[in-house]
Amino acid sequence: MRIFFNYTIITTLCIAVVVLVALVGSKNRQIDTLHHELALAKHTAEARKMMVEEARVLQKAVNDYNHALKVTVTAYNPEAGQTDSDPLIAASMRKVREGTVAVSRDLFDQGWVFGKKIRIEGLGIFEINDLMNKRYKKRVDVFMWDKGQAKAFGKRIFKAALLDI
Repeated sequence: MRIFFNYTIITTLCIAVVVLVALVGSKNRQIDTLHHELALAKHTAEARKMMVEEARVLQKAVNDYNHALKVTVTAYNPEAGQTDSDPLIAASMRKVREGTVAVSRDLFDQGWVFGKKIRIEGLGIFEINDLMNKRYKKRVDVFMWDKGQAKAFGKRIFKAALLDI
């Protein structure tokens, strides 16, 4: 009888351990699920925060764009006849690259300085990296690597605005 009683206690204890292990496993899965949901909520909150900030920046850009100027827009490429003695270095002392522009000195004097961004209607957003010859007024020169592409661009009138971003 005593052996049966010990066997019953051991069996009961084993069943209890198995049940407890199953419960712990279940709770661990629930905790993992909650950790995942928390990480997802944090990621979603960060994404929403970024969207709000992006909307604020875009609204600011729209407001700034209301102060747009009509400017003559041309294109240039790194050729000695179109630049100074070093066609690969801009007046800002940085390398020339796509997505940058040179501005006339009158615009530069109005705050259109190196590193600032401008939006040219229909073309996009560019960074000011270079200066044009003194003879030009109210003019922006878009940098392009390809000479044929720059010639094909020609001379056009666009609205352009200095952005505060």
